[in-house]
Amino acid sequence: MAEKSKLLWVAQSPAPSNLRHAAKNRWELTPYQPRLSLADQLNASSLAVIRPNGTADDPQHLRALLKELEGTSAVALFLLSRQSKLAWQMLANQPGQFLCAPDDAPVRELRDKLAAAAALQPVIKDLQWQLAAAKASRPPSRELEELNEEMRLAARLQRDFLPRRLPEVGPVRFGVLYRPAGWVSGDIYDVTRLDEKNVGFYIADAVGHGMPAALLTMFIKKALPTKRIVGNSYEIIPPHLSLAALNHDICDQSLSNFQFCTAVYCILDTQSLTLTFARAGHPDPILLHPDGTAQKLAAPGSLLGIFPNEPYQSRQLQLSPGDRLLVYSDGLETALRDPVSGQIPVLDQVVGPWVGLPRNELLLRLTDRIDSHHGRAKDEDDVTVVLVDIEA
Repeated sequence: MAEKSKLLWVAQSPAPSNLRHAAKNRWELTPYQPRLSLADQLNASSLAVIRPNGTADDPQHLRALLKELEGTSAVALFLLSRQSKLAWQMLANQPGQFLCAPDDAPVRELRDKLAAAAALQPVIKDLQWQLAAAKASRPPSRELEELNEEMRLAARLQRDFLPRRLPEVGPVRFGVLYRPAGWVSGDIYDVTRLDEKNVGFYIADAVGHGMPAALLTMFIKKALPTKRIVGNSYEIIPPHLSLAALNHDICDQSLSNFQFCTAVYCILDTQSLTLTFARAGHPDPILLHPDGTAQKLAAPGSLLGIFPNEPYQSRQLQLSPGDRLLVYSDGLETALRDPVSGQIPVLDQVVGPWVGLPRNELLLRLTDRIDSHHGRAKDEDDVTVVLVDIEA
């Protein structure tokens, strides 16, 4: 009997019976080890079945899985619940080395999907090898030099869109850590005074890397509405309405490669210290208190650019002198991943011991921690952090 090929099972639960029967006689189902690097396990298996379970409608979880898969030569079959509309929408329009099937699909359908994935895997591996060989053997050319110069100019232009000076209003101070993974970034942030007492700030993270993601950030920068004219005056637009308007505008563009993004937008009243915020599929901001305790600021809201009429909700929170707010893109969590175990640390536990440090020193400690985990090129992502201090 021919030796069975290894089929990596990526899930928190045992493989369902329909998959076990589909894999029978040809593939050996091997559960993944959560404490080890998923990317390494994917490379070792070449073929995987991924079942996101109850997190299928969590865009951050799906993005993390896709990033892990992208840096390998493996091909994956995603098993999705028929009720997971967001997951189906994301994966159906996202190019990549994977197939999708309902988790209740009949055995024959799953067997055919596995066979198709297995047939695709050598093609993916060969293309990656050819690309790597071409890059290694091709001497620098004038065209390449011109492209590098254009990318440098694009990076400079993108940075011109970032705030040149962070506002200081009352007891509120800001600090920023901004580290693109390449010439240009799929992250964008802004901090701006909305009037005498209110400051608005946000981070948006376009899915993907390189120029397409960077171009979407330029659109976000100009499209996010913060104020509207009312007669001879104005009113500040609440964060949930700002995100809803931005989401509608992105959906209206009908972008050819189906780009979407996450975002968190906050408005801080610097007199009352009332924080109003809304999220769109973005990591929860973390509020650090002077005593070292921390809390995540959650609010419902899906990614921007998928459903035109997606509702968002604003949440309010009372801040106090000595509080410190950490708003960040998910690249920060990837950057802090342990290079040996592959585990991502709990972020508030990383920054908790530094809560009493000056703002700039805390950001330097965070930068040093990221650099100490360098060597993660295959899963490197843009990193953006906005740190907000309420001075005592």
